[in-house]
Amino acid sequence: MIQMIYGLVDMQSFYASCEVATRGEFARGRSQYDDATDPSLVVAGDPEHRRGIILAATPAAKAKGITTAMTLGESLRLDRQLIVVKPRMELYLEVSVRIQQTIQQHFPLHEQFSVDEAFFAFPYPTGMFYDPIMVSKALKDDIWDQFRIRCRIGLGPNKWIAKMANKAAKKAANGIVWWKEEQVQQELEKIPVSEMWGVKKRGEVLQRAFGCQTIGDVAAISRGQLKQRFGNVWGEILFRWSHGIDRSPIDPSSYMAPNKGYSHRTTLSRDYAERSEIGIVLLELLDEVCERVRHSGQKGRRISVGVTYAGFVGGFYKAKTLGEYVDDAKLLYPVCLALFDRFWTGGSVRAVAVGLDDLIERTEMIQLSLFEDAIKNSRLNTVVDDLHTRFGELSVYRASSLLPAGQKKVRSSKIGGHTAR
Repeated sequence: MIQMIYGLVDMQSFYASCEVATRGEFARGRSQYDDATDPSLVVAGDPEHRRGIILAATPAAKAKGITTAMTLGESLRLDRQLIVVKPRMELYLEVSVRIQQTIQQHFPLHEQFSVDEAFFAFPYPTGMFYDPIMVSKALKDDIWDQFRIRCRIGLGPNKWIAKMANKAAKKAANGIVWWKEEQVQQELEKIPVSEMWGVKKRGEVLQRAFGCQTIGDVAAISRGQLKQRFGNVWGEILFRWSHGIDRSPIDPSSYMAPNKGYSHRTTLSRDYAERSEIGIVLLELLDEVCERVRHSGQKGRRISVGVTYAGFVGGFYKAKTLGEYVDDAKLLYPVCLALFDRFWTGGSVRAVAVGLDDLIERTEMIQLSLFEDAIKNSRLNTVVDDLHTRFGELSVYRASSLLPAGQKKVRSSKIGGHTAR
């Protein structure tokens, strides 16, 4: 009988692997099946000043106790010969796109799950997919041959089991694990609750409230008890997952689903103590957020402002819902400042965030009851957006960004807060 096999392919230490693969000095002697042939290397935010946190680490670095989110200083104490490189987000995104294209060539039914992961599915047994391990190995080898990046693949009767099998594949010699339907319950029974993918803090509740140590323990709890403790939705999900059930389909468009909101956050190069300085950055971030909202063809009416104080200790994140939907930074800026003034304690600020959500599709009709100059601003925004699209973010910007507090030029050279090249 024909059945669907689901898979999850996950790139190993993706950012760090991209760096090793694209630097000629590390090319010689690398093996797909031997992590030890890679250098001890990390990707970190500020290697010149030996500051920042570890964004990614090769297996060789991890073997010395180095982990992501560890400070660079701690990492260098663990490995004095550690190779530290700046993040190159543009490179990682480019490689990600090409890898996703390769996955789709092997498995037309595929769903990008993150920048370095993808689900796929195929009918089995059929002439083309006669052996799940062999067709998965063909993809694994192709990714290595093209990109010199290792990957792991988990296979199972559904997406959730594929994800759990992928975890097990980390310890497999060939990096591939296939859990057949008749094996699933036996495999799940022995896995610790802490390794139950997707449940987050609920795993701790399962341990405290029910004494669960393994997924097998969770499977022994009745559906009714789980719903009573976690609610109907998550109670049902936990019941199904613990029994190896997941009916989620492969959705090729899910990774490109419309955003429910847009936000930008920036960590400042120094502490900002003056309201005028903080206001400049708020306006810059608001400009970026509103431009993204306009590009999406939407408007929003819930504006949010957040700050983190000096030393990254304390702060706030507050929101206000407006009476109308807006996509113009000029109109939202006074509301943004008012929110900031209301909750700011006067302390020095090290990070700032702005967001706009509660979105609807933009229409040609512009309500003028609240903002009379909406049409004029809309035309100006269209021109500015077009210039940014054609000539870049620095083709036109506010004069206030030229002041010492301005972050526009620095931010324009980064992707995701990190150096693009």
